[in-house]
Amino acid sequence: MVSFSIVTINWNNLDGLKATYRSLVDQTFRNFRWIVIDGNSTDGSVEWLRELDDAQAEITIESDRGIYDAMDKGRRRAVETDGYTLFLNSGDALASSDVLARIDAELVQAAIAPRFIYGDFYRKDASGNLKLTPAHPIERAPLGLPASHQTMYFENERLRQFKFRLDYKLSADYCLLLEFLQGLDLQRDVMQLPFPLCIFDTTGVSHKRRFEAIREDMDIRKRFLNYSSANAFALYVLHYLHTHTKQLRSALGR
Repeated sequence: MVSFSIVTINWNNLDGLKATYRSLVDQTFRNFRWIVIDGNSTDGSVEWLRELDDAQAEITIESDRGIYDAMDKGRRRAVETDGYTLFLNSGDALASSDVLARIDAELVQAAIAPRFIYGDFYRKDASGNLKLTPAHPIERAPLGLPASHQTMYFENERLRQFKFRLDYKLSADYCLLLEFLQGLDLQRDVMQLPFPLCIFDTTGVSHKRRFEAIREDMDIRKRFLNYSSANAFALYVLHYLHTHTKQLRSALGR
């Protein structure tokens, strides 16, 4: 039976933290650790965590240098044990009560244990509406995240070798993924699951910061994929236009 380390970072998002916790409490598969990294919240999260009576919760409350510093603190705790690590931030949730059980069942049937697992997900908007979003093939990772990082399970033995690079403020998760995948046999070592794994809360996503993120992505492709400046910039332009078009359509209600 596989074990999971589920890392949740939180800062002043008590309602979201509780929603994430409820989705874990509901899991029928119970062989997991819940590693919570709270950045000294002031909204009641700290008090709620300190009162939480749950043996599966491993809670750290201390200041951090931002989202990826907190996630890397969680990563270091997570890889102390074997199994797989999932980064499920406060406000996000597992898609159903049997997600971990279904992943475990897939792993039991696998001829070779994968190094990386991912799948489809739901996007949740400010109105609470869910939109099913299929994952892209892993071969498309150089073009961008194949799914939200809340669907991605990293095998811990390999994850010990990598860390979140704090010089990237918005795309360190993408950078970690690319580094993690380098050198793997994508057909043998990656498992793509054809069912939704998480509910990704998009209400805190900043449109302006999305443009900043694709600039970071451009630098990551040059630095870690050895893209030429011309090719990296061409892909940046395509992502810029795609993002701008999506935002324009959203503003027009289309």
